Amino acid sequence: MSAIAYVTDSKMLELHRLNSHKTMNFWRLSNNINFSDFTEGDLVFFLSKDKEHRQKNEKGIVGFGRLVRFNIASVKKMWDTYGILNGYRTSDEFKEAIIRVSKDKKLPAKISSFYLENVTFFQPVYLSECGMKISNNIESYIYLKDEETVMKLLKIAHRSGDLWSDIGGNSEAIEKEEILYALFSAHDKIGDINVSDKIYRRSHREIKKYGIEHPEYVYVRDSNNELYKLENRKLDIVLYADKAIDQRMLAGQAAMYRQLIRKYCYSDVKIYFHTTDSNGELEEMMNGGI
Repeated sequence: MSAIAYVTDSKMLELHRLNSHKTMNFWRLSNNINFSDFTEGDLVFFLSKDKEHRQKNEKGIVGFGRLVRFNIASVKKMWDTYGILNGYRTSDEFKEAIIRVSKDKKLPAKISSFYLENVTFFQPVYLSECGMKISNNIESYIYLKDEETVMKLLKIAHRSGDLWSDIGGNSEAIEKEEILYALFSAHDKIGDINVSDKIYRRSHREIKKYGIEHPEYVYVRDSNNELYKLENRKLDIVLYADKAIDQRMLAGQAAMYRQLIRKYCYSDVKIYFHTTDSNGELEEMMNGGI
């Protein structure tokens, strides 16, 4: 799983922070949305120009959001669709901000954006605190591909609280993202269980049916046969079970999930596995008597 740290206009962040926005349309001057190793569900961290380390001149990270989708549209369409969620109070302010950073000082025909949810702010955290050196001359963004770096960043942010925004209540949101990042990173490593096309299609149908019957569960990232539910520090994972699938293989998959999530996650999370066919014996094997 990947993440990006993006240099961000501090005034735009201030508006989102003061309005307690939990969603944001993070606009970009470029109309290119082709990113390698960056997709829906990944995290965008905000590198603030005005939160530099006094001694190192390193830009500080002051928040993040989870990517829901990419957008490409005209400036007018972007404003009509998202309004103040673009980070400005009026259409004119939005246009002026775009013109300021445009090389030819004109409005481009189209711009792109990341639509983010679970937007959370905290007091500045510096990547050097997480063991990662970055240039002080970053103009756009850098990739954070190392899971341990991202988890350390979230851990420090979690401990620091939301003193910068003085709003409070963000500790649980950061902890939630920490657990989800660990879950999705584990899934990236493990992937869906390797089965025949016939069983895979059947698993997709059964998982979809399970999700309809239990709407509190959602898909694990881009998986078609795994669901999860997260409440407080309790993570429930549903795997598709089939008589044609070796139970030991499913139990091994559950064990790998638990090991990787606990490796990546600093929070004390309780992990439980369930099967679509409510196989008690298999679930007991997966959960190891928990």
